[in-house]
Amino acid sequence: MPESGAEPVAGPRASEGTVTLLTPTEDKPANVGSGGSTGRRVPPGLTALAAQFPGLRVEEMLCHDGKSLVAAGHADDQPVVIKVLADGDPGWRHRQRHEIGVYQIFAEHPPPVRVPRLVHTDGYRIVVMERLEGATLGSGRYPRILTGPEVLAAVTLVGRLHGWHPLPEGFRPVFAYHKRIARYHAAGYFTQDDRQALERLLARCGQPRQLNHGDPLPGNMVRLSSGEWALLDWEFTGLFLPGFDLAMLSVLLAGTPGATALLEDVVRRTDAEEAYLVNLAVVLSRERRIHLTLPEDHPLRLARLPAIDAAWARARERLLAAAGRRLLVTGRRLLVTARPLALPGRPFRVRVPARSRRPDQRIPSTRRMISRQSSPTPAGSSVN
Repeated sequence: MPESGAEPVAGPRASEGTVTLLTPTEDKPANVGSGGSTGRRVPPGLTALAAQFPGLRVEEMLCHDGKSLVAAGHADDQPVVIKVLADGDPGWRHRQRHEIGVYQIFAEHPPPVRVPRLVHTDGYRIVVMERLEGATLGSGRYPRILTGPEVLAAVTLVGRLHGWHPLPEGFRPVFAYHKRIARYHAAGYFTQDDRQALERLLARCGQPRQLNHGDPLPGNMVRLSSGEWALLDWEFTGLFLPGFDLAMLSVLLAGTPGATALLEDVVRRTDAEEAYLVNLAVVLSRERRIHLTLPEDHPLRLARLPAIDAAWARARERLLAAAGRRLLVTGRRLLVTARPLALPGRPFRVRVPARSRRPDQRIPSTRRMISRQSSPTPAGSSVN
């Protein structure tokens, strides 16, 4: 379910103009169903839905996970993928409509990365898109060890999307960062110190403004026969603080030697480290939640959770240091610039209350006080 404060991608509703290259004979609802996987057999409901559009043939089921049905087929002579929302979770209905809105924007404003071409959508439940033939970067959430060129291809692919300017109208923030942080703090994934550090950085990062894919899993990156790379699945696409996709890749590709170093170098060159740290905290907390909800003896929990916890420990150190370092710099600047005022012709004196001053205590000069307070913080000192 989308969080309050997040806005879906603005796309035309079905009644406001369906995007299609097909001609429906009539607009009848079809009950596709939301059961488990049916293997390669095409559900009768999907066949009935496709029959409303002459030229659209459903030939093979690719996926049926209870959230949506994905099938391969043809629209006349064009190989296509047909994705239909199954009845069920309202959150996934929102995500499906969100993805349809993204494809509608892409149809009018081609993005700087290769994406499937939109063939048809009713704006609500069904989307038919060009089928791209090629090999994905990997399978599962955490892929095999990738080669250097594969890592570079993944980083370059999302980088092109991040650099899309000017952005067309319609993209909105996917979630509200401050609410996500508060929710994970309440659930115990962030301590009070974590939350305060994140809120300090968040206050300096500005509004989400960079278009990110939002779910750059290896299975969503396809190398076409031409050698070109393409991005699939746009359910979570929208505006983020800079570097959300990079933060996700740094977590998912942590098992590939050199991948983290390459991603960190990209972050340094973009000069958006604070936004990246906020994104990294959000991504790691989500990964911890996903794996902590698995049974304690689940193989994926046993295999991945220790590495995720270690990654969070390192990220947390950086997060607290970044928030504290900026606070220290700001405090020193205030000590230097906020000099006391004195009336013309009258010297300024610091008044120490008599009851808090020893009889033999001398009042230091203002210049000496500022000099002493502005001295560097000793190594090892903590700044809250």
